[in-house]
Amino acid sequence: MANLVRQPFWNAELAQSEHFDKIIVQNLEVIVNAGTDVWGRKKKQRALISVTVTLTTDFASASSTDTVDDSTVHYGVLSKAIQALVADESREWVSTPQLSWSIAESVRKVAGSTGVHAIETNICYIKGSMFGDGAGLITSKIETSGAYSNVLYLRNVHIPCLIGVNSNERLQKQPVVLNIWVDGVDMSRVDEYAQLETLLFDQISTTDFKTLESMLEWAIKLVRDKFFTRDGDKDSWIRLRIEKPLAVPFADAPAVEITRPVASK
Repeated sequence: MANLVRQPFWNAELAQSEHFDKIIVQNLEVIVNAGTDVWGRKKKQRALISVTVTLTTDFASASSTDTVDDSTVHYGVLSKAIQALVADESREWVSTPQLSWSIAESVRKVAGSTGVHAIETNICYIKGSMFGDGAGLITSKIETSGAYSNVLYLRNVHIPCLIGVNSNERLQKQPVVLNIWVDGVDMSRVDEYAQLETLLFDQISTTDFKTLESMLEWAIKLVRDKFFTRDGDKDSWIRLRIEKPLAVPFADAPAVEITRPVASK
């Protein structure tokens, strides 16, 4: 039976399983008829698809014979299967969760008799974010136990705002960089990433904080009160990180990160 868990618990179960051999396809660039663009429209768009397949046994026979046998999964065949799936012109628009499930099913078909312990997919819409580096969904499932996780994310959203304790920082806005992960997101909310980004950008850009810590707590309350308000949202958790790239001359950026449940305690 499928069991939704938070991603850290899913990662812990995978680690404790002692299944370590993996086949990985990273950032396969495709055009998909899925998700929404930054305007909320259901149109074809570019996506980067990454898949990690954890095997039930090691691929000792494939490595010892230097051949691709049924102890492993051919990453070239897997890549082509995913490309063929999304290239099918007869496919109507699907939600991001539906696309993720279809990709996982392609993995199972390509694996055939090869034992698969877990499948992780990451669908990133490169232009799904107006002010950042993309939006997407990470889905992970352990095939044997049924444990799975869903994480919606926005990546590197740049927002100008007043932030800082130094006198010069009070003179004008400076950019902060926001990353957000919604763990256990209700699948009906996944394709609302553009609306979530708009809320965060519009509200944070008008704020005046001295510390990132205060900004983070305020931003968590914002998304609780203004966005994740439905019954299906109450079991989700929000991990929010804000970086301040101009604050430390000889570092990329200091950052502060917090994780909180949507249902405040």
